Amino acid sequence: MGRRGVLLFGVAIAAALLLLGRAVTALLVDHAWFSAMGVPALFWEQVIDTAILQGGAWVLGTLFAFANLYAVRRTIRAVAVPSRVANLEVTAMISGQRLLAVTVALALLVGGALAIPLTNWVDLALLRHGVPFGEIEGVLGRDLGFYLYWLPVEETLYLWSLVSVVSMTALVVVLYALTRSLRMEGRRVAASTHVRRHLSALGAVVLLLLAWSYRLDAFELLRQGSGPEGLFLKVDHRVTLRIDYALSIASAIAALVVFRAGWVGQLRTAFLTLTLILVAALGLRHAAPAVLANTTLLGEPATRDLDYLASRALYSRRAFDVVGIRLVQRDSGAATRTRVERSDLPVRLSLWDNRTLAAAIPVPLGAKSAARPNVPTDQAITDASPIGWTVVGDRATAVVVRRPVGGTDGWRVSAVDATRPTLRDSQVEFVPTSSDEAGDEPLVGPGVRGIRLIDATHARGVRGVSLTSLRARIAHAWALRDLSLLDADTTAVEPLLVTHRDVRERVERLAPIFVQGNDVMPLVHEGRLYWTLQLYSASDRYPLSQRWQLASGVYSYFRLAATALVEASSGRVRLVAAPRPDALTRTWITRLPMLFAGPGELPSQLEEKLPPANESAVAQIKTFARYGSRREGSGIRQLPDSALVGGAPPQHWIGDERARLMAWSVPLLNAGDQIAGVVTVGGGLPRQTWWDSTAIPRQRWRAVTTQMRAALDSALGTMPEGARREPRSRVGRVTTIMTTTGPLMVQPLLWSGSEGSTTIPRLVASDGVRLGVGSTVIEALGRMGDYAMPVAPTAGSGEEGASSDAARRWYSTMREALRRSDWAKFGAAFDSLGRVLERPPQ
Repeated sequence: MGRRGVLLFGVAIAAALLLLGRAVTALLVDHAWFSAMGVPALFWEQVIDTAILQGGAWVLGTLFAFANLYAVRRTIRAVAVPSRVANLEVTAMISGQRLLAVTVALALLVGGALAIPLTNWVDLALLRHGVPFGEIEGVLGRDLGFYLYWLPVEETLYLWSLVSVVSMTALVVVLYALTRSLRMEGRRVAASTHVRRHLSALGAVVLLLLAWSYRLDAFELLRQGSGPEGLFLKVDHRVTLRIDYALSIASAIAALVVFRAGWVGQLRTAFLTLTLILVAALGLRHAAPAVLANTTLLGEPATRDLDYLASRALYSRRAFDVVGIRLVQRDSGAATRTRVERSDLPVRLSLWDNRTLAAAIPVPLGAKSAARPNVPTDQAITDASPIGWTVVGDRATAVVVRRPVGGTDGWRVSAVDATRPTLRDSQVEFVPTSSDEAGDEPLVGPGVRGIRLIDATHARGVRGVSLTSLRARIAHAWALRDLSLLDADTTAVEPLLVTHRDVRERVERLAPIFVQGNDVMPLVHEGRLYWTLQLYSASDRYPLSQRWQLASGVYSYFRLAATALVEASSGRVRLVAAPRPDALTRTWITRLPMLFAGPGELPSQLEEKLPPANESAVAQIKTFARYGSRREGSGIRQLPDSALVGGAPPQHWIGDERARLMAWSVPLLNAGDQIAGVVTVGGGLPRQTWWDSTAIPRQRWRAVTTQMRAALDSALGTMPEGARREPRSRVGRVTTIMTTTGPLMVQPLLWSGSEGSTTIPRLVASDGVRLGVGSTVIEALGRMGDYAMPVAPTAGSGEEGASSDAARRWYSTMREALRRSDWAKFGAAFDSLGRVLERPPQ
């Protein structure tokens, strides 16, 4: 071997060592992180499943590649390599052993390349440990767990096999063309007997894959039939399924025929067999069902599919947990918890939904250059503002987290009294986002990137990786490509490294089998900031069910699994399982019980603050409206137009003094466009959905909302001239709440002032018969006749209590600012206190 060969060999060895070192250190870093989070078993589960997937694919891919490459090698008699020694040209012949070694090495490389894409270890984990559903679908007689556990793995194996066969076939054809064993002679392709037999074998493998695809098509038909919205019809059951199985068997037989015919040189027989399979696929699989569907051979078209429609209703109710909806009429305790006294509405009902609240909250001091967020999301942008909801005193209150675009200001956590029409003086910063050791931003938060090195002696309880040992520092410096970590022991007594600081990323690593909700919501308990994220058991392979667009995809199975509770200052993650966990959730609870909060582990006050599960509730509501329930029957109901556009409606709190839960509600309309009842979605530990029907005849929804809109338009005439000019005023959405006397609808009028603030100068309330307009909820109810019109703020109106609460909050803010010598915040709080006391700054 010459100098050039030695140099290339050394470079290759160095690159291999670097790659191996990176892989080993990555494993060490992952193990340390999962151990710090208290779930080392999850690390080993991931390693074992990945090893089974990629290791098995590497072995099978290597064997398949070697068989094909060795077949090509047999057509190569000798390889001559010309070389020059001085002025002499010498031709060296490569030995057969070296050619075999090259074939083995190339097969290993091809097998490794084919194994790289197989990284979805979660499907294999569910297959190995999945808890059976215990329910059998009635068409093919499979447990429902087969569709959620086995079928994803089988589809992955099929796709991998197809890619392997196609890529190897292309490689073999190219190699045969290079060796002149496959060539063009005039207008015909000439191939040796060896090449013909090899390609016939590959053609037979392709036909076997075709037979496999027909088997998968049969299962695909159960989740996506030929009817409207993928409804599984009688023609699918009686005709298409049987054709799939017949074509699967026929393709397998055709594979044997093609292999035999190609082996003995009967190319015409092989071509005829392939032609028959393709014609049968087009004629039987696609044309025959379409023709039979338009005839009466399977029964009358108007009635033959009624049983299949009933099956869809049954499986959809199971898939989206409609049985979990509690009926208020059959539970007297539920009526007490979910129905609101009209006298309590001024403090229980938020006048703002998430979108309008995010746009109306004043920009805090120190961040006036920040871009105002348009929607309450948790995207990785510097001014993201997720919004949560809680009860402060007796009032529905929004919890707002803001972070500035730039500068030195830290994150701000504020409570906003959402029951007031003006938000300017209802915002109070009441908790820091992090400790002094953690800096100006929380240790873990939505969109937080990068790593953070802290001293464990000043931050007990933080979930991070200790870097006290030299091995840990080398591994993390190598894996994270950060050499500054090597001297971490010189900057801290007990260096602790916190990685994966984004809430979604951290939860995804700990609960990868679940689908995450749309919003990361803040929650404050006893001065600590938490992040909550809803997790759902979801699949698009559940058979015979309706498919809805939910969260991040289209699903035929969608149920609440758990609520992730992430502590912002420590990074600890706990999952609060749903009250009625499904089989997928029970699988994860069985494998990782330490990740879930046990009964009584969390304070009851913290459990009450858990937000409603919006996405699963929407799935329940849509399915219940379309297919009804076993108890209520399958009456025709529908959501009002744009009821859920822009997210959940404005929130209110339900319950009593013992438990106060945040909730939101929407009406369902019957076939006559009247309110058939109200669905209330609650938070807290139950995260329950209630259905409260009403049998009292009421006016049509469109007529009532038209009257409410007309009343607000008339109210514009009593407002200042600037408020009547578009687009400074707009009408908010209609909120429907079930009160003790029936449904009540409230709709605000939003006014954007010249200085950029947004207020609610008027709102309208209606019970479907009476209607009232006022500047507050009390005034609107008074004009409806529910209250005597107050001439001044009274204790009963809640205005005096609200002013006292605001004054106390601003006074506390002033004391805190004085303690920190934050004179800007002190001055702002002083001015706000003056406005509350009707002594505005001069």
